[in-house]
Amino acid sequence: MKLSIAIALIASLTGVTAFTVSNFHHHSSTATSTSATQLQVGRDTLGFDTSKLYDENEQKDIDAQEQVTEYIRENVSKVSIRSDLGKHVLISGFDPLDPSSMMVLDFLNSEDAKHFPFTKIVAHVEDLKLAKKRMIGRNARYTGLLDKLDFTTPDKEDVGALVPSAEQLADISSWVVHIGGGDMSKLGDIADAAEGAASVKNVAILVSGAQVVGGDALKEAQELLKSKATSFKYTLVVVPEWNNEPEALCAYGLVNVTDVSGSAPFTAGESFSREESLRIVTECLAIENAAGSCVVAKSAPDKKSVENRMIQSMREFGFTRIQEIEFMVSKGKKGYEAVVEETQTMVPTDKRTPEEKAAAEALKAKEMEERRAKNMEAQALQAKKEEQEEMATNWAKREYLRKSLKRNIPLKEEDFIEMVWDRAMFEAGLKQRTMEGLSVNESEERKAFKEAQNKKRAENYKKEMEKFDDMHYEDLNPEESKVFNPFLARSE
Repeated sequence: MKLSIAIALIASLTGVTAFTVSNFHHHSSTATSTSATQLQVGRDTLGFDTSKLYDENEQKDIDAQEQVTEYIRENVSKVSIRSDLGKHVLISGFDPLDPSSMMVLDFLNSEDAKHFPFTKIVAHVEDLKLAKKRMIGRNARYTGLLDKLDFTTPDKEDVGALVPSAEQLADISSWVVHIGGGDMSKLGDIADAAEGAASVKNVAILVSGAQVVGGDALKEAQELLKSKATSFKYTLVVVPEWNNEPEALCAYGLVNVTDVSGSAPFTAGESFSREESLRIVTECLAIENAAGSCVVAKSAPDKKSVENRMIQSMREFGFTRIQEIEFMVSKGKKGYEAVVEETQTMVPTDKRTPEEKAAAEALKAKEMEERRAKNMEAQALQAKKEEQEEMATNWAKREYLRKSLKRNIPLKEEDFIEMVWDRAMFEAGLKQRTMEGLSVNESEERKAFKEAQNKKRAENYKKEMEKFDDMHYEDLNPEESKVFNPFLARSE
């Protein structure tokens, strides 16, 4: 009632009577002329015809987006995960100095990636010391990566760290490989190594910097992998030069190499997100429908492109990243265009009653809403986690500053933060729950945290002592063996 009075008052002051509530209930012989007059007043006052909010081109865009959305709604299905991923995964070809080396570890170890059952992640690198320094980040400890991560190095000199030896692949079930510079000639070596290792069942290959790779070379690569892979499943993802954009910032398309048109899939200067390409190749490692696929990944910034519309619709529906990538691999633009072409020529054969159609639509809508709600909940939890990590970092920085003002601390700030990270996360958790108005028993929680930390330290000390007891003098590195060892000297 108050809203109606307010509208009527505004209309009386501005001379616009077309929007007053009374006009909708006024019936007379002059209704038609009054309506026309009111519409003209509306045009004169607002400057446009309010009966048509979109022009012809805008309406076409809206209809095209709705058509893509309907296609996705009708074809959404559960992602089928490979059953033979195993417990051990190896990564190779990643430069420890490049951010990709840490990104791929984060994706394979992510607590959100429940489809990855890995208990051991092996990084095959050339320089062990450099890799340990650059690939083990501050979050490696509290994410559990430190407990899973192991390293191997080439058995021979001048071999490189792309292809491990048969012995190094003996216990590996899944393998993620990166080839830089678009060097497709390395694919044969990778396929031979995987074929020669009985334990390897899945191989995901990412080729970056492939601007100069032609369409024929891509088709030859697919034929090569298809002919050599008899004991393992493979997925090949080819991208141009990397850029530093974060994942999910730009839409993308995945095109099978057999459908690549022209002499080359990429244009001069074209690039692709490093993080997005790593997300795609790691998720493809687990997706059953990606087995045997060789695809080219291209950015799709044009909002009117089919790929962009598909990505937009899936993200509005609340698809997870693995659902989104699986849909683009198994269906994508090609699948959508095939369905559109088929529907334009086929005669409708749906014999369901209107009630059955309505029930089916209601069920789809319910499932989609449940999926959206679940995804929103996951996003909220992730946002809360990121907020807590930011608060923990700030707490640790303040603590470092406070202690450094009192005395000299023989640690860099980042090393100090890593050392006190458990305490920082605990303090941030207390503050976060207090800000949310949740019940916090600070004294009891601090007591429990202290006991848990003491227990953890005792367990870690025990593990280190057991490792030291089992260590032999020959196990030390040559540089380390030159250092005076008082225990060894005393025993001699």
